[in-house]
Amino acid sequence: MSLPATTALYRDYCQHPQSAASTKLTFSGVAGYDVYNPTAPFREGERWLMAARVERRDSEASHIRFFHWQGHAEAMLADDLPVFDLQDPFICRIDNDWVLGGVETAPDPDGKGLRWRTQLWQGKSIAALRPLTVGPWGMKDIRLLQLPDKRLLIFTRPQGEIGGRGKIGWLIINSLSELATPLFLQGTLLAQLESESWCGVNEAWLLDEQWVGVLAHVACFDAQGDRHYYAATFRLNFLTGKQTPLRIICSRADLLSGESKREDLRDVIFPGGLYRDGKRCLLFCGASDCEVHWREIPDPFLR
Repeated sequence: MSLPATTALYRDYCQHPQSAASTKLTFSGVAGYDVYNPTAPFREGERWLMAARVERRDSEASHIRFFHWQGHAEAMLADDLPVFDLQDPFICRIDNDWVLGGVETAPDPDGKGLRWRTQLWQGKSIAALRPLTVGPWGMKDIRLLQLPDKRLLIFTRPQGEIGGRGKIGWLIINSLSELATPLFLQGTLLAQLESESWCGVNEAWLLDEQWVGVLAHVACFDAQGDRHYYAATFRLNFLTGKQTPLRIICSRADLLSGESKREDLRDVIFPGGLYRDGKRCLLFCGASDCEVHWREIPDPFLR
């Protein structure tokens, strides 16, 4: 079976352009730092919060901070909430607890730069999160979703000998108590993209008793070595393993112009999550590794 390249998916997307409003977010309380790669806004108590990656423009030393989303284009630092020395947050609800994930980086023991793995934290509140488990070194983009029968759907993203530049895997477990580092290497890989492209899950939504809607990113290098990242979606039937094809839903060109951490990251968006309230669907993205934008789009999971 011939699998599509990211460039082919993008060509298909460009054949059906959609006009939509986009907005760049302003973050207060973190002067001198960039904020990017956010989660979608979520509600805890009376506040709408979002987590995001915070770092200086010339650094990869990152923190996850929480912000109070004001409902449109502004967010204020929630300085009463904890700080995590991690990158690229995600958050979900499991058994009425919050589960926060983020990417830990550390020097590679072989002296080849940095290595990374996913940390997971759990708690009744954001202020009371405690360590849950860690993924294997070399794996980002682990995501969790609770199914109607209370089991857990786990998305993985191996790289290297198993996953190449990055493929999406999935498995189902009974409870959080089963999570252990080796488990994340047991996922069934999805055949979605050719080997020069890569992808990963950013967020998952339960659609019905069989289907899950998945927000993902697809990416590739060009001939100059610059990165190109796009937001995409697909559906997965967690009972049969059937999947729909990846479909790009947003590119960097769809958002407002802005700055970039580096020139090779200018055409990068990292879709953090969807805000779906039944009337609007807002896609929240990190842009060019230094900003946060949202774009109002047709809900990709409404049939």
